[in-house]
Amino acid sequence: MTIQHNLIADPDIHEPKGVATAASNSIYVANGSGSGVWTDFVSYAGAYITFDTASPYNFTATTSDAVVNPTLIAGTLQNFTIVSSPNARIQYDGTTNSDVDIVATFSTQQASGGSRDAEWALFKNGVEIPGTRAIRSLSTSTYGSITLIGNVTMATNDYIEVYAKASGACTIEFASLAITLNGVLA
Repeated sequence: MTIQHNLIADPDIHEPKGVATAASNSIYVANGSGSGVWTDFVSYAGAYITFDTASPYNFTATTSDAVVNPTLIAGTLQNFTIVSSPNARIQYDGTTNSDVDIVATFSTQQASGGSRDAEWALFKNGVEIPGTRAIRSLSTSTYGSITLIGNVTMATNDYIEVYAKASGACTIEFASLAITLNGVLA
């Protein structure tokens, strides 16, 4: 006798198909038609630059948004990759959409000259994420910190970048930069 598993009712349902070979910490997501797939429930990434006030990362700012492009060091990664070309970004490699919380924090100052207002924002696939832009006045020899927070849904190969600009041309020195992404199944 042939039994169609999608017709078995509770309490006779058994473990989902594929449980013996499912990856650790994955979950089974039903499709509503008596089947489903195994997938990662969480995705996360951490990246940073080494704290350094003697030789900080220098960003040449203009009045237009541009990608902040340091060499990022990877922390713990699951379903994300640190990409350096064409510029510094964190790319989502998961196979199912993920709702991702993003936090970026850094300490900056102006290298020289008069004070400038600097702005930073998080971008997804080259488009600003609404609500993530922040501003702070920069002066020479005075480091200050700023934090950006955002939330987006990410699909395979989507990426996150930090952009910056200033009220006038200047060099922004980054003594530190850290970014974390924490996602759950969308």
